[in-house]
This record gives sequence, structure tokens and C-alpha cells, in this order.
Amino acid sequence: MLTLGRTLRTVMGACALISLSTATAVGISSVSAVDRSPNQTPTIVATGELILTTSPGILPAWDAARIELTAIPPASLTELTTSAAQRLQLPVVAKTGSANALSGGFRFTNTKTREVVNCLIPTIDTRARVLDCVTIGAGQVWETTKIFFEISKIKSWTAFNADGQRTSLLTGIEFKIPDDGSAKFFNDKLSTTVFSTSVTIATGTLDVTRRITR
Repeated sequence: MLTLGRTLRTVMGACALISLSTATAVGISSVSAVDRSPNQTPTIVATGELILTTSPGILPAWDAARIELTAIPPASLTELTTSAAQRLQLPVVAKTGSANALSGGFRFTNTKTREVVNCLIPTIDTRARVLDCVTIGAGQVWETTKIFFEISKIKSWTAFNADGQRTSLLTGIEFKIPDDGSAKFFNDKLSTTVFSTSVTIATGTLDVTRRITR
């Protein structure tokens, strides 16, 4: 189970990133930080990418349940036909402490019922070890940030500095449904039973480059 403190840290971090990630998406590249309050970690522009690849057996299970994964631009999705998997690529646009804002997003669709669960303005927090999203449906107002996946494992984590910038590379990141309540959320919203806490949904890599701050 996720602790309350861990959840609150993640929600606060995601909210701090929304303004900058939205500004970057519409081309306001001159923004370097959106929160300079004395007690807040500044949000800074970052570049890089989160790459998620569905784990073995996940895509066939989703196909059988009529669940489809699609990318929300500028994120992109690639079919890996030889391994019956999909690769989702999400650009990094901003960073606040350990929270990294991603551009675009993704959605799950039940192709039979047309029910949809969206992940917009996703944020991956490497300290809280979660990936959370803002969800929205047709005709609905913005909802609160929701944790979609937890990070159950990070195989390696390296970093180096060059030319006033710091680049971090995380590999072997494993993503799972965080708890039974989250699994029920996906299953209820999509009229399915395919989502479970017992399997690894995807593995991935994260690379982030940002200016070095004091």
C-alpha cells in the first residue's frame, strides 16, 4: 500500500509541474522556472525521454480483453511485432526535485464499449516511485492527479555533469498497478477484469538532462 505522505508528495509535485509542462507544450521556451517560493523546490526546464515497453504477455491479455493503448501526442507509440509488445515514448519537459513532467500522455480504451481512461500531463517521481497523471473525460472538468503506476524496481541509476548540465539515466524501471483500489479503478472504468497488481505492466528507461542549479 502507498502511504499517505508518499501520495501527497507526488500530488504536490505533479501540480507544481503542470504550468511549466503546459507552457513548454505551446512553445513558451523562455520559461525557466514557475515556482520560486522560498520553501518550494524550483521547477526548471528539462529534456529527455521516458520509454515504456509492455511486459511479456501484457499486450495479448489486453487484446483479448479489447483494451487498446494509444499515445497522446507528442508522445508516440510503436508496435513491436516480433515481441508482441508496444513501446511508448514520452518527452521530458520539466523537473521539480525528483518529479519529472512529461509531455503528451496516453489512454486506455475499451474498443467494444468505447470507455476511456486518459493519462494527461504524466509525471514520473523517482523518489516517491510513482507515475501519476491528470485524468479527464469527454465533457468533464479537470480531475485530481491520480497515481497510475508504481515503480517496483530500478535496475541502474547513473548521472554525469557536462557543460553546466546534469544528465541522469535510469534503466530497468519496472511499473506495476500500485494497489487493489487502482486495479479496481481501471477495471470499473473500462468494464474489464484484466488489470491486476500481480504483474509488471511495463519496463522502461528514463533519461533527463537539466541545467545544474545551486
